[in-house]
Amino acid sequence: MDVRLANAKDAYAVRLVGLRTWPATYGPIAGADYVSYGLARWWSPEAVRRSIEGQGTFVAVTGDDVVGTATVGELDGNPVLWKLYVLPDFHGFGIGSALLDAVLASLPPGADRLRLTYVDGNEEAERFYRRRGFVEVARHPDPEGPDGIWMEKMLA
Repeated sequence: MDVRLANAKDAYAVRLVGLRTWPATYGPIAGADYVSYGLARWWSPEAVRRSIEGQGTFVAVTGDDVVGTATVGELDGNPVLWKLYVLPDFHGFGIGSALLDAVLASLPPGADRLRLTYVDGNEEAERFYRRRGFVEVARHPDPEGPDGIWMEKMLA
């Protein structure tokens, strides 16, 4: 497995990761309407293209296949992990950890924390991030679905 910055040629494969992971992850938690809304907003071809052009999207590649992706950006001057998804058949092989390590290594010098948000009820995500040193810092209601839970990890 290789983790690298995504490029324009990866856009279709990155989008497929979203199209395959979102229904499996959020359908049971929030329902089909929430999944459709999220796919249209965050996984459209345009949204994926923008994230890749912004140089903040990483891909995990096995052979010729993109099996996971992570996107880092910023909010209020702080780095934020906006997405981290691994195809369900590839869970448990360290791909999520490798993507998170790539994101952490990409942060600008002096960054003192990494923030992220996940959907309340996504217990797998909560366990994954807690095991990696993230702690809950806030909860925000989402009128479109379950609450968003903000976590952060303090960096050395």
